[in-house]
Amino acid sequence: MNSGSKLRMAVWAFAILFTVLLTAVVRAPAAWFGDWLQAQGKLRLIDARGTLWEGSAVLAVSDGRKAMAVPGRFAWKLNPWPVFAGRVEVSISHRATQTPLVLSISKQGVALAAGRAELPAAVLVALGGPFATIRPGGAIELRWSALELASGSMVGSLEIDWRDARSALSTVAPIGTYQVKVTGAGDTARVQLETLRGPLRMQGGGSIKAGRLSFRGTASAEPEMRNALDGLLGLLGRRSGDNVALVLDT
Repeated sequence: MNSGSKLRMAVWAFAILFTVLLTAVVRAPAAWFGDWLQAQGKLRLIDARGTLWEGSAVLAVSDGRKAMAVPGRFAWKLNPWPVFAGRVEVSISHRATQTPLVLSISKQGVALAAGRAELPAAVLVALGGPFATIRPGGAIELRWSALELASGSMVGSLEIDWRDARSALSTVAPIGTYQVKVTGAGDTARVQLETLRGPLRMQGGGSIKAGRLSFRGTASAEPEMRNALDGLLGLLGRRSGDNVALVLDT
């Protein structure tokens, strides 16, 4: 076999190998992404369909023992062209969002375009802590500016409203409506909690640094509702007179 024939065979072998690899990448099942996501932390993909590039699944949050699924399917679509610039850009759609979420992921961090979403408060149970105890009800509304997240730092703002809050442990319903504001301008994000209305009053503040939350606040009941809310207050923290200390460190 002469050198020209060997060269043609090498070119054909490379072309076949490249085609096989390209086909594998393009048609890689969405379940592969689910496996990778599970290895990273608490998020899970259930009943993943489609490919890495375009697919859908039910998203769940695991506490290590069981997973709490977010109602409805999430659909995603990856834009292939930014990959050549070292960036992954993905559009995520769900019935909870008015417009698709647009995420841009690079070695510098994650950027999220401004948006809004609404979810049932029951999904908070998967976060553990006090939520697993009080078993919350009501609705969670999230609103955020353009956000940049990188190496434990956050630039941007996030507002979370817990509307018509309820607890499976209290006959008082709703117990209130609450707002949490998170404002980041670098390696530390400030957290502020206030009560917008309702008989169970909660307020406090704290910070998020290096991915860890430190929060201190108080909870109390309006005088005419103290007896009705006494049991729930006792589960939120340590009592100090008519108040309860809210302490959360992660």
